[in-house]
Amino acid sequence: MTKETGVTSAFIELVKKLREQKGLTIEQLSELARVHRTTIGLLERQERTPTLQVSTQIANALQIPLSEMLQEAELIEKGKKNLDDIVDFHKKRKPSVSSIRNEDKLIKTIGINGNALLGAISTCYQTLDTIDEQLVGKESLPLAHLVELANLSSMVGNMVGGGIADCSGGLYKRNKPHTYPDLLPQCSPAVNLELKMALETNKPKGHLPKAGTYITFRYVLCDKLGNYRRGKKYRGDTVWIWEVKVGHIEEEDFSCSNTAGDSGKTAVIKTDIFNQMHLVYYVPEHLPYAPKTNGGYVGFN
Repeated sequence: MTKETGVTSAFIELVKKLREQKGLTIEQLSELARVHRTTIGLLERQERTPTLQVSTQIANALQIPLSEMLQEAELIEKGKKNLDDIVDFHKKRKPSVSSIRNEDKLIKTIGINGNALLGAISTCYQTLDTIDEQLVGKESLPLAHLVELANLSSMVGNMVGGGIADCSGGLYKRNKPHTYPDLLPQCSPAVNLELKMALETNKPKGHLPKAGTYITFRYVLCDKLGNYRRGKKYRGDTVWIWEVKVGHIEEEDFSCSNTAGDSGKTAVIKTDIFNQMHLVYYVPEHLPYAPKTNGGYVGFN
């Protein structure tokens, strides 16, 4: 029997590698995908062409969007990406439950649990990675090198906000663009929720001080595998969120200025208030501060 070639072959190789990386047997994958184990075996030996339905079921079982896997297969087939590098990337890109902190404070403050937060971050990453794969396929620079960092932060914030709404189990929905708050409650225990993004050690900010409940995300730019070095000259091309905080903020908790170059008044959360917010997600290897002797940083609570 003639074996598969081209993108189909690359897709099948990717499926097999991802299965092995996740420690799944053919039988386990077939059960998760609801596809007969004989079919999985024939596919991996490249003796059968996967249908769209079977491919979708396998992608769902591997917890990776089919569209993303097809893009990666195309990049592998064109020699623009290495199969092992892609599999390693998927392993390291998945947010870890070990990064969740103070889950009780997360639930009490905004109503969602740690799994929902991890899902929101993962959804953001998947969107960013899909965009970058499209750009790489067109021999373009990745997104982080095409837009200003302020615009990148805004885009990432929108993606994370969409992820929260999608993973909240119906608690939240996105508000209209540029409308306070960013996320609207649909039922208890959700609250009016404002979302702010910041790069590295920058404090989250907005144009106007507004009292309310906030969730803040700070990120760094690493390489594709999450390797990070502090300093602007070492910035990579891939967004990795290193910190998430939640808390209630009053108008007087902002420091306001009319700095030249800003588009109107800038309202930055005061440092002491920001440090009092509840830390609910933390990735120490991406810490952009000089590490303390205890492995933490100011504001770790």
